[in-house]
Amino acid sequence: MKLAAVVVLYHPDENLVRNINSYLPQVDTLVLWDNTPEGEKTTSLSLSGVCHPERLEYMGCGRNVGIGAALNQAVAYARDNGFTHLLTLDQDSYFREGDFQRYLENIRAYGEDAEAIFSTNYFIVSQQISSYPVTESVEEVASAMTSGTIYPVALFEKLGNFMEELFVWGIDCEFCWRARRRQIPTYCFRNVLLQHDLGYQKKKHRLFGKEVFPNEYPPQRTYYNVRNGIILHQLYPDCLNLKAHLHYHLYKRIVFVLLYEQQKFAKWKALWEGYRDGKRNRLGERK
Repeated sequence: MKLAAVVVLYHPDENLVRNINSYLPQVDTLVLWDNTPEGEKTTSLSLSGVCHPERLEYMGCGRNVGIGAALNQAVAYARDNGFTHLLTLDQDSYFREGDFQRYLENIRAYGEDAEAIFSTNYFIVSQQISSYPVTESVEEVASAMTSGTIYPVALFEKLGNFMEELFVWGIDCEFCWRARRRQIPTYCFRNVLLQHDLGYQKKKHRLFGKEVFPNEYPPQRTYYNVRNGIILHQLYPDCLNLKAHLHYHLYKRIVFVLLYEQQKFAKWKALWEGYRDGKRNRLGERK
């Protein structure tokens, strides 16, 4: 396995070096695609302390091109430089010691030449719980998140690139669903935990006697969550339950914004525009 990795940066915090060092020793090259617009950078990117700086490839174009376009740049880099597999990661995800090495060993034992997408179990740090029960089994799943997923580079020749028109949300799911239609499975190694978090969750609250944990996405991300769910339901009605998606990302969010979140008007506007543009099947960057 010749493994390239990519991390899409957007205002990274002080934990970036720690996160990178948790997997960099086992990858051949790490592409850092910087989506932070030039005009929003307050400090230069500090990578002091990275364990293998010679393996880093820094890329970007001075603006936010979205997750899909950034990942597709990494796909092109991997293809052009003879890599067999591509690992995609979020900037705030990391592996505890030994977990990433075990992940690669599991893939090799399963068959690194298999026509399949490989993913991890996710340990949701804010909730202190894993997405799936931790077992020694490998299970087929409907889809995987961007972070921690390994793709054979040859799949992109067969299936095409990531759907960058979605810009942010749902790009990972869409590729897995597209693969599944071609009988290409997504497998999860449940004994490999990637330390990860969901959205911008900050504080738990009590509402009508129940504990709630609002996902306090900013306005731009709020828009894509709603819009892309509607569009992906049209493309994959058997994979995405639109009623459940809107219940979580639209209806509950209206209430949570009212009760707990800042930027109320901007977020309500994003919710409405996301719903409207989803119904209009409007893709690309939010204008």
